[in-house]
Amino acid sequence: MVRSAVRLAVIVMVAAAAVAVAQTGDDQEWGGAWQNGPPTTFPQAFSRFDGAYDPGTGLVYFLGGRLADANTDGSIWTFNPASGTYADTGLDMPTPISNYTINVLNDATGEGYYVFCGRPSAGGVVTSVQVYYPATNTVVQLPPADDFPGDATHSCSSALNAVVNNKVYLAGGFNATAMSEQTWVFDPMAPSGSRWTRIASADLAVARAYIMGAVVDGKIYAVGGASWDGAALINLDTVQMLDPAAGTPTWTTLASLPEACSSSRAWGFDTGSLYVDPTDMTPLSGKIISGCGVWSTENEHVYAYTVATNTWEAFPWFQIPHRDMAGEFLPLASEPALWIWAGRSGSDTTPSQTSEYYSLGLIPVELQSFTIE
Repeated sequence: MVRSAVRLAVIVMVAAAAVAVAQTGDDQEWGGAWQNGPPTTFPQAFSRFDGAYDPGTGLVYFLGGRLADANTDGSIWTFNPASGTYADTGLDMPTPISNYTINVLNDATGEGYYVFCGRPSAGGVVTSVQVYYPATNTVVQLPPADDFPGDATHSCSSALNAVVNNKVYLAGGFNATAMSEQTWVFDPMAPSGSRWTRIASADLAVARAYIMGAVVDGKIYAVGGASWDGAALINLDTVQMLDPAAGTPTWTTLASLPEACSSSRAWGFDTGSLYVDPTDMTPLSGKIISGCGVWSTENEHVYAYTVATNTWEAFPWFQIPHRDMAGEFLPLASEPALWIWAGRSGSDTTPSQTSEYYSLGLIPVELQSFTIE
């Protein structure tokens, strides 16, 4: 009886303290700021590319990208956050592409970094699926039976990519002449030739691409993007949510962005996440942080979305305008942070070679949930 009372008292005090931290943070502006990271040393500055962090090697991997001369480089580079250095792995992608997102999946071989479709040097789009395995520094292109099964008006290049329960959900896409509204699922554990399934009930409200994708509590958020009027891209403020676990998954329209945004990166944090803004303790729990990007003249704007209240607010801006950059969350014990690398900033012929990071903190151990036996 005494131990139960002590346990209850501790739980109540911890819960009250955690709520106080969250309320204090939500009543204030975000207090942090984006900082300069080590400039990239790729052969030329990449844009329209992505990066993924591997805890096993402690490295971030970049699977090539578009160059300033409009060609595509397929060389696979790494960034070591401990030393701040970049290195060429000496390996190239089978089909060099840009306009891709890296998806970390487990398959029969191990942990692989999957990329879908994309734009090759010659222009247009490809339908192939490629996988890089960081543990062995090997790369493969899946057989044609596993190519994206779209048609002439439905490509997965520049589509939203989001991983939920070891499956990739791809929504939208652009082939330079037509936008897609379709949503497809790729299962790396299914037999070759049967890995793709279309969710016919989950067409986007507006056919679009260059969408910022994020996952919170198993739900997928499609933030912004751009449609096509036959001559130019039209940036959108549309935000939608898909629950893959629903009996009949459909995209639900949510509160619009404060402005039209596309071609950037977003990060989602599940409810209960212990990450906070270290300056004022604003919680990241149940939030999405998204860059704005836009086409054709990019900006440095960043916004934060709170899932529970369906509201957007300003987040500290990047130091310089960015779009089409790589982005990743590095959950390092020494300094967890949101990161972006390179991307377009001012001109396609002079992409940025900068990196930026936004440091995060953790709720103090004494405020984390525990019980006393």
